[in-house]
Amino acid sequence: MIKNKLKFYYKALIQIFFKYIYGKVKLSKKKIKKIKIKSEFFNKNDQYYNYQINNVRIFTDCNENVSVIKDNNLLDEISFQQINGKIVNNKFNQVLKTGTPRRLIKIKGNTLLLAQGGSGYTNYCHWLLDILPRLYLFSLSNKKKKLENIYLNKPNNIKKEMLIKLGFEKIKFINSKKFKHIEVEKLIYCTHPNYQEGTIFDAHSKIPSWVIKFIKNKFINKKKPKTLENKIFIDRSDSKFLHSKLINNSFVKNYLLNKGFKIVKLSNLSFKNQIKLFYNSKVIVAPHGAGLANLIFCRKNTNVVEIKPSNHPNKVYETICRINNLNYKLIKLPQIKNNSSGDMNLEINLLKEYI
Repeated sequence: MIKNKLKFYYKALIQIFFKYIYGKVKLSKKKIKKIKIKSEFFNKNDQYYNYQINNVRIFTDCNENVSVIKDNNLLDEISFQQINGKIVNNKFNQVLKTGTPRRLIKIKGNTLLLAQGGSGYTNYCHWLLDILPRLYLFSLSNKKKKLENIYLNKPNNIKKEMLIKLGFEKIKFINSKKFKHIEVEKLIYCTHPNYQEGTIFDAHSKIPSWVIKFIKNKFINKKKPKTLENKIFIDRSDSKFLHSKLINNSFVKNYLLNKGFKIVKLSNLSFKNQIKLFYNSKVIVAPHGAGLANLIFCRKNTNVVEIKPSNHPNKVYETICRINNLNYKLIKLPQIKNNSSGDMNLEINLLKEYI
């Protein structure tokens, strides 16, 4: 109890100290100059913009808030906040209450803002569906050679594969986890492809069709296709999260092995080989998880069986299947709580009905 009080007072003192140094942040509704972005992939109602602003501060908690500040005014159009997974109004942005309680680091050059809270850091699906489309939006309205920095965490090897393909391999990454408060000479920001309202799950469930078409068009090698051969089961046991894991995973794998399925852990594959695997598969069975974002690379009429807890609200993979003309089936299972192996049990007799 005493320890918690000490932490509270320490945080309060830190906030007072940095408010004294950097000042109190106010909410600004001032309109920012922007340029409309156009693409052959967009639908008629799609509205995306490019913003460029000199001498601004960025503050993030790497979780729920990304704050863009000009002259101590929080810029409403390009700041972002989500509370418990729900995208909310800028009046809830934390800096309006706490200020910017981190040491300010000054960054030279043109900096593209890609930070979006916790979802864009390690998750493969969010990187593919959120970050890459924003790089595409940037490339439509800016010259790559003039970009010097990207404000986001440092990419891993799989993400580097994607960046090289998109021509961003030489860009310097400013690690937003390490540098939570920066000032940039020139900020470049492009509208997020789908984080507009509702929850993060809502946003991904309504992913725009152009995102799928752009990624597929960019990364698939358009050689004469082979005959679809693979039947695969995505083994999610290597995930560090318990959600959407099968507690009887070994029984399901053994059954599918006897039915001619290959068992695959996507963490063992490069990005290139993940594309190849999904492109050449005719049947894909998998628990809900980030790796199913690779359904983007499947060919028309591929059969997909997704397994997830009945209370899971995200329909992103169903949406990808619809856009991609795949044959989608969903197995909904009751959620099992407080089990160290996962949160779903898939009866083999039920699985038989779907494959």
